Amino acid sequence: MVVLLTWLALTPWARADETDNFYLPLNANFADLGGFLEAIHTKAVEEAVRAVNNRIERALNLKDPAKRAKMLAQYHAPEPLAEAVVGQFGSRLTETMRIERALQDSWARRSFPDKTVIHSDISMNLRGHAALDPRVLLMLFQAGTIKACGVYFGTDKLLHFHQLGYGYYTRYRSLLRSGLSPDEARKAVIQYFGEDSFLAEQNGFGTITTGIFSNADMAANNAGFKFFLNLTEPVVFLGQRREPLVVRSGVFWRVNDQVRPQSGWFGGFISDHWNEALNPNLYNSSMRPHIQKILQERAGQIVEFYTRNDHRPSDPAYFDDLARTLSTQAGEPYGHSGQLEQLMTIGNTCIPAVQEAEAKGD
Repeated sequence: MVVLLTWLALTPWARADETDNFYLPLNANFADLGGFLEAIHTKAVEEAVRAVNNRIERALNLKDPAKRAKMLAQYHAPEPLAEAVVGQFGSRLTETMRIERALQDSWARRSFPDKTVIHSDISMNLRGHAALDPRVLLMLFQAGTIKACGVYFGTDKLLHFHQLGYGYYTRYRSLLRSGLSPDEARKAVIQYFGEDSFLAEQNGFGTITTGIFSNADMAANNAGFKFFLNLTEPVVFLGQRREPLVVRSGVFWRVNDQVRPQSGWFGGFISDHWNEALNPNLYNSSMRPHIQKILQERAGQIVEFYTRNDHRPSDPAYFDDLARTLSTQAGEPYGHSGQLEQLMTIGNTCIPAVQEAEAKGD
């Protein structure tokens, strides 16, 4: 415990940024931010291409042929583009705070009148810890829920998509250079960020510091990895082949034709995998009973939201089957905890609580 308290005190980025996608307001009409996010990511790719092309243009003006060739080879590699794209989104330390601040600003209210842009509720994960558990301090900083492309998810998933996705990408490229095959490198990256590194989901980014292994975080990480790969090469994601976002045009790069606002290109990276009510967390043994009790207490509103507002069937098997389906991304492993029998779903926890209350006449 002393070690954990010291770590919390000395680590400036020790924020939980967990989220509660279960308990959402029934009277809220969430704005769908899919078009907004697509426009932002289109601009990020355009700005990155412009920045790298400027460097290529400067390289072309070099008089030394050897130095010119070396610089052109450097900027024709995919890494500078990926670095330029992730640079558009700030840093791990600040991104979620910047997103939340922007979505709570007056422009959001003007852009989406009479709609809920972001909803925050820290109580579930806060109550999930015992009062004297030092990890409860991290639960004071949590991500709000937004809706994009029909999916409800925490704003922290955008940080995972950008920052962790880029971390996956740079490690993957390094492993390829060391001689691993693409498949070997991909598996090694997922293992590293899921279990092996100090900041893995099993360690500093999740279970040790919060008591939560977020399957949705791991899914967003992998989606971000596919995004950065897709900048310069075709990828298959969620069963769909996606053409490169950026292609060569002579010595320069250009944005590919599909990358434009309102084309739907960005929505292909967002899925129910990002929703922690549909793709539930694995809670450690100290949190699980508390979270279960909270979900049972709130079951009526949770079930009503997802069946009425989100138009899903009121069938326990549907939610349990969905959780199993979301444990991979169209059959591709992404680092899911794998312990399906220990996950608390709307199907095995909330709907039975509602049925029990109805049987008692509550």
